[in-house]
Amino acid sequence: MPMAQPIRRWLMLAAVLLTATAAQAQPYTVLEVPQSTGGEGVEVREFFSYGCPHCRDFEPQFSRWAEGMGERIEVVHTPVTFGRDSWRLLSRAYYAAEALGILDTTHGAMFEAIHDHGRRFRRPEDVAAFFAEVADVAEADALAAINGFAVGASVNRAERLVAAYGVRGTPAVGVAGRYLIDVRAAGGQQGMLEVAEGLVEEAGDAP
Repeated sequence: MPMAQPIRRWLMLAAVLLTATAAQAQPYTVLEVPQSTGGEGVEVREFFSYGCPHCRDFEPQFSRWAEGMGERIEVVHTPVTFGRDSWRLLSRAYYAAEALGILDTTHGAMFEAIHDHGRRFRRPEDVAAFFAEVADVAEADALAAINGFAVGASVNRAERLVAAYGVRGTPAVGVAGRYLIDVRAAGGQQGMLEVAEGLVEEAGDAP
């Protein structure tokens, strides 16, 4: 006996709703094109900006979590710009500090300066002066690095990664070059780290 049309329509609608609910519950997306990774551990890539207040909140949580994960992971920070000139300067600041070997000193200090002390970085000279204040580097050397070709190339490479991962907001976390975790679907920043840990374990067990 053929199924009544209203019942068939109801079952089809229920299937669609269940599929949509499952998709919304997924706390991460799988990249269509996996990205290459390096290092001994599973790569965990944090997408952030010094100008993002949520990233300021996330930074100490992420640092503690990464320290606890130890050699299982290889942490990579990737500054984003989302097309903002002010964030592009902050991205250059990150890569300049990395090139100068002062990132351990400046990384947390940049967040504190902007969000705790209201400092504004509008020009490369502002960043160079700050680096000279907080780290063992000459202001002229810092400025040369910020304006250098290598730093500009690093910023452009980061922007390509942001596009490849499909990053739409910050902070965001990529794992193993294959996954991007959605902070909202994960239930917040702590949830994002819990999902990341699960994906690290899964990637570490993969052949």
